[in-house]
Amino acid sequence: MSKKLKVYTCFRRGFILEAKLKILTKQYDEAGTVDTIEVDTIGKIFEKNKDIYVVYEEIEEEQKITTTVRISDDEVSIKRFGNVNSLMVFKEKHKHLTKYRTNQGLFIIETETNKLVVDKSEKNYIKLNIEYNINILDLFKGKNEINILIEYNI
Repeated sequence: MSKKLKVYTCFRRGFILEAKLKILTKQYDEAGTVDTIEVDTIGKIFEKNKDIYVVYEEIEEEQKITTTVRISDDEVSIKRFGNVNSLMVFKEKHKHLTKYRTNQGLFIIETETNKLVVDKSEKNYIKLNIEYNINILDLFKGKNEINILIEYNI
């Protein structure tokens, strides 16, 4: 007999909660070099139309960037706007083409999601694990892994 995982949600329509985020991104280039970025920040979390949204702000090159992470059962999207504008969509075994606009110009990025885990089994936590191939056309090819721990009701 298989054990059913308990899924916790504490959201009620119209409620916005504070959330603590720990984001770890690793980027592996074709030569095997690893670039690691860690971000610890505070944001807001809420539910809308059965999806969970997490919104937070970062400062890059002295400019504010607002990031919205939309979490569905089988898809995660990360939308950034401000100094950088992009929309990346992750769905296991799917490719996504997006425009990535920066002060340096417009880049076309292709992603192919190899693994997507959305874990809501712990009370007051959501864990995301995204592994994907990335191709910034004519500039970079590699593999990325993003791990996001979202703690709410803090």
